[in-house]
Amino acid sequence: MPNEALFRKELLEKIEGVFRRYGFLTIDTPVLESTKVLTAKDVIGDESKLIFETKSEGFALKYDQTVSLARYVAMYQSLPMPFKRYYIDKAWRRDEPQKGRYREFTQADVDIVGGRAPVADAEAIATAAKALEEIGFEYTIRINNRIFIDSVFASIGMKEELFNPIMKVVDKMDKIGRDGMIEQLQALGLDRDSVDRVDKLVNFSGSNGEKLELVEKTMDDKAALGEVRETLDLLKLYSLRGDVVVDFSIMRGLDYYTGIVVEIAAGDKQFKSSVGGGGRYDRLIGLLGGKQVPAVGISLGIDRILDVMNFSASQKQTFAEVFVANIKDGNYQYALRVATALRAAGIAVDLNAASRNISNQLAYANALKFKWVIVCGDAEEKLNNVKIRNLIDGAEKSATVEEAIVTIKG
Repeated sequence: MPNEALFRKELLEKIEGVFRRYGFLTIDTPVLESTKVLTAKDVIGDESKLIFETKSEGFALKYDQTVSLARYVAMYQSLPMPFKRYYIDKAWRRDEPQKGRYREFTQADVDIVGGRAPVADAEAIATAAKALEEIGFEYTIRINNRIFIDSVFASIGMKEELFNPIMKVVDKMDKIGRDGMIEQLQALGLDRDSVDRVDKLVNFSGSNGEKLELVEKTMDDKAALGEVRETLDLLKLYSLRGDVVVDFSIMRGLDYYTGIVVEIAAGDKQFKSSVGGGGRYDRLIGLLGGKQVPAVGISLGIDRILDVMNFSASQKQTFAEVFVANIKDGNYQYALRVATALRAAGIAVDLNAASRNISNQLAYANALKFKWVIVCGDAEEKLNNVKIRNLIDGAEKSATVEEAIVTIKG
């Protein structure tokens, strides 16, 4: 509906403004991607079943913005690095439509290709967070690292081929519940002791420092811990409004993630699905034929954000600030001259485009919730002025066009 589309458009403009303010460039990638790219080994893994393939062989609708970016960077290897890119576009998945899940949806992505891990990670996360703050959205950022999880799983004695299946079960815990997670882990063949240790890890509560100390005991390589600690320290310097918490239940199901992984939860606890997420994918560009380049990205799910913000209840119906009415058909040309002068002054104007009386025009202006109406009749045309009415408080006065412009602009 127009009020929803208008709300969405203005929201996207605010988000895009933040992305630009943080120094991100934009590119444009096609709706169609090569099926070979999307189904390449270790790209999206089991999620390949959600790809929309075209009838003619070899192409599919974009699954997300990240794979398209990786393919782009693999093609254009002379790009200046680090390459900071944002993109806001639709993607498609053969999912089962339900609350919070769509077959067609919009993602707003920021990615940094070629940057140093903690610095680039913090910049991408903070940029997404600041975009949410710009639209008045409350959030919590939840951080984990795939290397932590691999280390813990290895210390438990799990087979490496089970790592990804276990991660995908844990990643669904918000939806299936703790009992559902335990049941599905057992179905993978884990014994009770291993299930208990996974359960204890992903549900461990404590400060960020306490959580990192917990996994440090199982890790031989401390580099990932150092990177996460530095990322957390850097994020404090951005003065984010939302909380940043280490959460071992965050796995991110896609196969291409290699390090830090992030999910962004809505402040509204009734909304269970994440509204954003991402992480580090240091091998993806190399998998698609380019040289191995480190990369990190965060994606905001625009449709979920709109749902949380109840955008359907938006009252704003039009981009225009003023409706110019003409009392008789014979006054239309004068009304058009007035509208042209207001538009030249940078004011968005809607103009009567039908043969209808002044009462019906005012009813139309009220229905679209205009604040200002300018009325043009014989008297106004003769005096070369207008009648300007505030539909909020009912105040009305005669004014020159120049005076009306000053009044409207406040």
